[in-house]
Amino acid sequence: DAARPVLALMTWPGKPAPVGAAPLNAEEQQRFNTGMALYAANCSACHLAEGEGQSRVGAPLAGSKIVNGAADVVIRVLANGKEGATGLMPPLGAPMSDEDLAALTTYIRRAWGNTGSPVVPALVKETRQAYAHRATPWTDTELAQRAR
Repeated sequence: DAARPVLALMTWPGKPAPVGAAPLNAEEQQRFNTGMALYAANCSACHLAEGEGQSRVGAPLAGSKIVNGAADVVIRVLANGKEGATGLMPPLGAPMSDEDLAALTTYIRRAWGNTGSPVVPALVKETRQAYAHRATPWTDTELAQRAR
């Protein structure tokens, strides 16, 4: 995992061409920019500025299967928290508006070489409603099945 960012910059004969993310439109870019500020204020202390994470404090977000998988999984983690191998992540997104959580999720899914799709506030609202009954953090096991 530590070598992944370096390998992404390298090419060699037979290496598959990287699959890039579609460019963001103006609205998505504004959401990404807002998310960048939210990430700096709320997430970078544990996950670090480049999303590389730090041992026993914050999981790596750059190149993460969860981050690059289904968008609702990231929303669920941010809204309810996550308990796993790295430790316990608090539900930092729970008090955020749907717009702010969509912005933060868009940023995380598009920064540091991640290629996840941007997130709209309607998806955040729908995901929150679907899991409103949930009062505990998600576990790695629960999320692994949906993040593929």
